[in-house]
Amino acid sequence: MTEAARDLYLLVAVLGLLPAVSLAGMPVLAGSAFVAVGGVGALQLERAGLPIGGAVTLAVVLGALAGAATGALVGRAEPPFVALSTWALAWLAYSALLGFPALSGGAQGLTRPVVDHVETPFGVSVTLTARVHLIAAAVLCAAVSVLVARVRRGPAGQDALALRDDPELAAALRVPVLRRRAGLLALAGATGAAAGAGIAVALGVAAPADVSPLLALQLLAAAIAGGRNVALAVVVIVAVPRAAAQLEDPAAGAVLTAALLLAAVALRHFVPERRARALPAVAPAPAPPVAPRGLVAHGLHVSLGGREILRGFDIELVPGEIHALIGPNGSGKTTALRVLAGELDARGRLEGGPVARTFQRVADLPSLAPRAQVELALRASDRVPLQAVLDAVGLAPETDHAARAQHVLDLTDDLLPVARVVATGAPVLAFDEPGVILPATVLAPVLRELADEGRAILVVEHDLRLVAAIADTVTVIDDGRVIATGPPAAVIADPNVQEVYLGA
Repeated sequence: MTEAARDLYLLVAVLGLLPAVSLAGMPVLAGSAFVAVGGVGALQLERAGLPIGGAVTLAVVLGALAGAATGALVGRAEPPFVALSTWALAWLAYSALLGFPALSGGAQGLTRPVVDHVETPFGVSVTLTARVHLIAAAVLCAAVSVLVARVRRGPAGQDALALRDDPELAAALRVPVLRRRAGLLALAGATGAAAGAGIAVALGVAAPADVSPLLALQLLAAAIAGGRNVALAVVVIVAVPRAAAQLEDPAAGAVLTAALLLAAVALRHFVPERRARALPAVAPAPAPPVAPRGLVAHGLHVSLGGREILRGFDIELVPGEIHALIGPNGSGKTTALRVLAGELDARGRLEGGPVARTFQRVADLPSLAPRAQVELALRASDRVPLQAVLDAVGLAPETDHAARAQHVLDLTDDLLPVARVVATGAPVLAFDEPGVILPATVLAPVLRELADEGRAILVVEHDLRLVAAIADTVTVIDDGRVIATGPPAAVIADPNVQEVYLGA
């Protein structure tokens, strides 16, 4: 019964890892460190004079803080760096326990009575038997399962899926990247610490050998497998260690453990993934006026890799106007766009905005339905209702705006990037090579409608026919400098522009 309780406590740690691993795509290998914080922390706090209940509670809080700090460290990192950093953290915690016997109790670990009597805040005395631990672990599993389900269905879950699918697009839609990932790892830290504290109290010991980096691998494998089906996580937690223990040769047991962990992870590909549900529909409301706020950039300088890309770049984006930025390949258009969108720092003056932008590449969040993607962007602005977004991209009204949104966005995927940036509520919208995705007959009226509503529109485009058809003002950039600005006809007819841009 004690072993079953231990398995359930480990399952709590796995469930807490699920949002970070399966939703956000973060290969977190610090699970054993979080378990160590809970187990060793609870017993050390009890030795310091706290009752065991208070010691466990404070250890869980410390685990949450450790998880949040880990999230702040790796929140903006790529998955390989996340794996290496959290793996190093697991080794650091394990080495610290081995190297400081006063902290860990040495090789034998910290001990306490296996069966103990504790007083609850309600004045009831409880005897901590194996059966009580089994019930407590099962209740904790159920509670964490409910919490994880709420995270999966809520804004945090949708943000996590967006971060997994396309972190750059998620950041452009103003998903709070660092805060979301730190929050997910805080949950992993708290549940890992709760598991460690529960195991330490149930077994009466917290030893370094029980929180080795091998446990971190087991927890990550269980979280990866359990992302499709929790039953696979149970297999990793329960069956794999027991199967390896049947072998007398430790080396053979280690090989079998590795093989079974790989098999469990591979099996997840044969289990359908659960799709996050969309958030509740936003109630229809009239579209509020967009504040007339443009953007002015003057004397921008940017160097990347030791090479100066922008050399005194100037541009002014006026509300109600479509402004096209053109130039030959390598002239600095994309760098300028990234600076205006706040993705790159530059020397010079930049006032106005903020800017929401699309990408030249195909950018999508396949884990989220089109409507859910728009709703994700809507959370960046508390004043843009979904109805206004659909109106902005020229969709005809219907009585049931929720059904209309789902139906139209499903049928017009090409308009989805436009709908996403409009939903952010940004007064300045930038489109990078929109002609690659939308034909001019669709793009021109959409952009004109957005400009007429008071937004400043920037279009980075190479198709001069499209530019002449949609733009009010054109700026030409070459080698990081502006060489012409004005109405499309005058700029395109400029001999300098023709020589630089057209090679004439």
